[in-house]
Amino acid sequence: MKKINLKKLNFFKKLLIKLNRKLGYELIDQNKLILPTNDKQINDNLNILNKKSISLPLGEVKIKRKVNSLLIIFRSFTNEDKLLSQNKKRLFEKEKKEYTFRSLNSICKNIINLKNEFINFKIFLKIIDDNSTSEVKKQINQICSNNKIDFEVTNLNKEKYFHKMKFKNNPRMLAHNSHIFESKNVAINSDYDLLYFVEDDYIHDHDALTEMIYSYEKISTQLNEEIIMCPVDYPYLYINIDYTLNLIGFKKHWRQVNQSLCTYLISKKTLKKYWNYYEDMFLNNYDPYEKPLHHLYEKIKCFTPMPSLGLHVTNTNSIYGLSPVKDWIRMWDKNKI
Repeated sequence: MKKINLKKLNFFKKLLIKLNRKLGYELIDQNKLILPTNDKQINDNLNILNKKSISLPLGEVKIKRKVNSLLIIFRSFTNEDKLLSQNKKRLFEKEKKEYTFRSLNSICKNIINLKNEFINFKIFLKIIDDNSTSEVKKQINQICSNNKIDFEVTNLNKEKYFHKMKFKNNPRMLAHNSHIFESKNVAINSDYDLLYFVEDDYIHDHDALTEMIYSYEKISTQLNEEIIMCPVDYPYLYINIDYTLNLIGFKKHWRQVNQSLCTYLISKKTLKKYWNYYEDMFLNNYDPYEKPLHHLYEKIKCFTPMPSLGLHVTNTNSIYGLSPVKDWIRMWDKNKI
């Protein structure tokens, strides 16, 4: 039997690797499940922000929709324990501030992960608080400071918006709409590319925002259009059998939906283009409240992950919370302050 010259074989292997690297191709060692062109294992993150997205075995997507910054607007409200428009208690039956603290803690963990993952990516957390006690505000500041993130806390002056509303018979909704109106005004006057509007009863997986950013640039590139992304897989989306569009993001499947609540990721470009839909929602008290958003999703695609990237902590019987196939207790416990 003819002997194989291992030195010669290794030389050609190295030469082939160098050639493929220069040509922009990836090689896969099927035996060891590694990529010799970049010394990564097959389950490592193979993406490069704003350059390429790789999903094995589907191959590479060259990113055209590049992203450069993210403004997170967190709306905190701790003065009532009951759900908005519902006389019900939330899962675990704690004081509202406890949900706010854990939700904020999960956001801070995500910001740390983003900063570690993305170099030269601008991230800022803006917290708009609706007149919480000084003790609660102190705790909010402490959570952010302990995580060493860039943030700012401001207090909502809801009275300045009351006269704009087209209804006057629901004080809680007047305050709620004012809170949302303020968050959108902050966003549209900012210089950030992506905007993440988040309510304070959403607890996130630690890598939720990383998944959303990578998936946003990939799916937006594939569709060649701006999109909206909601982090939660709501149970009400399974009540009706709808035809949908399924795509693979970073590490999750994403499906197109025609409804969402008020926590979502959009671009500033989208907010400006469809401002009249958001303004219509702020100024009225529709049933459901998000009705203008549902009309908007006939014009721009909205996606949710499967399974969910977070937990909307509502009542166990609510169709607007508690995502299926998620460990609710584990998510709750992991974000305790």
